[in-house]
Amino acid sequence: MDENRELPQQAEDTGESPGESGEPEKKKVDLAMELFDWAQSLVFAFVGIVLLFAFVASVFSVSQTSMTNTLQDSEMVMISRLPYTPRHSDIILFTKYGWQSSYNENTGQYSPLVKRVIGVPGDEIEFVMDGAVGTVFRNGEPLDEPYIREPMTYWAHGQSIPQYFVVPEGCVFVMGDNRNGSHDSRLTDIGFVDERSILGRVILRVTPLNKFGPVT
Repeated sequence: MDENRELPQQAEDTGESPGESGEPEKKKVDLAMELFDWAQSLVFAFVGIVLLFAFVASVFSVSQTSMTNTLQDSEMVMISRLPYTPRHSDIILFTKYGWQSSYNENTGQYSPLVKRVIGVPGDEIEFVMDGAVGTVFRNGEPLDEPYIREPMTYWAHGQSIPQYFVVPEGCVFVMGDNRNGSHDSRLTDIGFVDERSILGRVILRVTPLNKFGPVT
């Protein structure tokens, strides 16, 4: 046997398994991808919120007492802005252009009003008085109205109101739940509300938090 023959060199044992030396770079790539995914998700969420409040819903602060006790002054509500056909008992937000009491000199715009839909096109609305207290009839039937603050009297804001209305096409007849403290369709300066002036339907009370939930 040739003693001068060189023996194969043994690989030096470094204590690392194959591919282990590339782990730090792989972890950096994984972290970068995870951060990118998070950033992308946040961007999509932000865009979704912007679109939601631009086209689907908005938040409105109640600044009137005509819907007491259903809605209180300074409460925040969410409005659905999706197109829809008004229905009986819906609570809507609308603008009454030309009514000076709702004109805001600071913004140069008319402030939105919030009321409840009592009549839709074709409905006959009648107020039947029993002494000083009135009952609302729609198409000959008395309305069950558990939401009103108190029974309606014939006088509204010092004015004697008509007792019979027929809702024209394209309009709704609205009233506040605080019947004796509401300026609404009973009075000529508000009158019937054009459906095109409806800004949305109240769907949710946002604040106070202890009353958070649907509004009916």
